[in-house]
Amino acid sequence: MLKRTIVVLAILITLPYARGPVYDFPDPAPFAGAAFYNPYKGLLGQWQRANFHAHGRAWGGFTSGRQPSEAVARAYRSIGYSVPGVSNYHHIAALDGVPTIPLYEHGYNIGKHHQIAIGARRVDWFDFPLWQSLSHQQFVIDRVGQTADLVALAHPPSRDAYSEDDLRWLTDYQLLEVVNGPHRSEVPWDAALSSGHAVWALANDDSHDLNDPRRTAMAWNMLDAPSAANADIVDALRAGRAYAVMRTNSTASAIETVLHDVQFAGGTLRITCTGEPSTFSFVGQNGVVRHAVPNAMSAEYSFGADDTYIRAVIQSPRTTMYLNPVFRYDGVHLPAPSSAVNATTTWLMRGSVVLVAVAAAAAYRRRQRLVLGSLDRPVLPDANQSTA
Repeated sequence: MLKRTIVVLAILITLPYARGPVYDFPDPAPFAGAAFYNPYKGLLGQWQRANFHAHGRAWGGFTSGRQPSEAVARAYRSIGYSVPGVSNYHHIAALDGVPTIPLYEHGYNIGKHHQIAIGARRVDWFDFPLWQSLSHQQFVIDRVGQTADLVALAHPPSRDAYSEDDLRWLTDYQLLEVVNGPHRSEVPWDAALSSGHAVWALANDDSHDLNDPRRTAMAWNMLDAPSAANADIVDALRAGRAYAVMRTNSTASAIETVLHDVQFAGGTLRITCTGEPSTFSFVGQNGVVRHAVPNAMSAEYSFGADDTYIRAVIQSPRTTMYLNPVFRYDGVHLPAPSSAVNATTTWLMRGSVVLVAVAAAAAYRRRQRLVLGSLDRPVLPDANQSTA
């Protein structure tokens, strides 16, 4: 019985891999063109504070959320969040009446390849539970995106869930967690941007317990949107009209520094803040810091001929702010590289999986027959048998 149970479990775990397609990916290419896309053009000045990654109690507490989802949403609203995102694993809390944007965290695999489905209409349950190739990752991203407005890749450095090389190739996701609670990782973001993927930054708590100070109000997003309605939030995120914030408290300060304006004209990016003097860093292709201005309320940088994109990092006494990039494009269509399923290779792969499964099943049945046949033969010699 134990062996049969193991065989059944092995089949169930293996089945998803027989379904996974093989993709052709566009070659990574830096942003290019004579025009520039500025996601902050025409700011409304109506900023919504949002968190898109926090867990309430779900699935009987199995997923380690300490407080009910309603309590999580209420706690975030009480400290000034207009969008208190509750992203339980494979469960949309908003559909239960919890006052939160409809979203959930997808993924039940050992590699922590997780996605946040924002504006989710229903949960997609498909996943590859063990290892994931680049094509496996892309297939899951595509499936999650079919029933959600936006897909964000969660905590890319965790267990190397999404490596730098992965992010040079993967497509059809819109957001990347640059800050996850007390952890930040800009390198994966620059890998995607340097490969021509217009991906925007997110900063989220990933809270499982409201009493954990390292995971509550540690990271958030500021979105330029007319309201906290789902449609307005999704529109702002899709356009990149937002910036990610990480609380550092590196210096005692009673004033919170915030973004005031972003202007781009004649190839020059100018950023202004309100609050306290901060350090402005301008980061470009391959994550290289192109220019830095310390102890200032504003700073500017002029694109050089070899600059494909420029993003700004603002280090204030209390926070670090990550602005979305201004990048080159053709002035008509924003760069949107997309991968496609290679039908021939996919069916060859699936056929191979089926043949291996059939061979394994045949070998198992043959072994069972040998075992049962051996039970029919006497173990000890016949007592009446003549001996020499």
